Amino acid sequence: MSDEDSIEEQPEAQPEELGSKQELLALLAEFDTAMLVTLEEDGTMRARPMGLQHEKLPDCDLWFVTADDTRKTDEIDHHHDVNVCCLRTRDRAYVSISARARVDRNAAQARRLWQPGWRIWFGDDKPEDGRIVLLKLDIQRAEYWEPEGGRLRIVYALVKGLLEGEGADANLNPPKRIP
Repeated sequence: MSDEDSIEEQPEAQPEELGSKQELLALLAEFDTAMLVTLEEDGTMRARPMGLQHEKLPDCDLWFVTADDTRKTDEIDHHHDVNVCCLRTRDRAYVSISARARVDRNAAQARRLWQPGWRIWFGDDKPEDGRIVLLKLDIQRAEYWEPEGGRLRIVYALVKGLLEGEGADANLNPPKRIP
């Protein structure tokens, strides 16, 4: 038996299109929460929800605010590669970003960006106390998909795929990627 005979035929992967960082960031503006995935010292992945911050900063593509005394800041200090992912349930749009992260402990910048809604997370802590830090991310790669036609279009594609014996993705626009 040759190697070619032993390889099972895999279904053809859904095609991808090249996207742009601007298009990705515009899509992210429609999400409030993302899952930030970091690596613990033993290599275990850990995810937690984070509030997306939509104000553009000149020295990063994406950022979050957090307390400095959290496991995620320690994890990012030791391993800078992270993943950010979002799902919008109403139409199944999603974003998956591979990024390089760093902890910015600049209290003056945290004070400048301060929002009253952050008090929910930080209580009486103030940016000048140095406990509030920014997680700044530089996008390395990303994949995102926003289905055309919304939820009704997806349901149609699912039913059509089922009736025709093919996957629903054959009837939907392909995901886009940033290399």
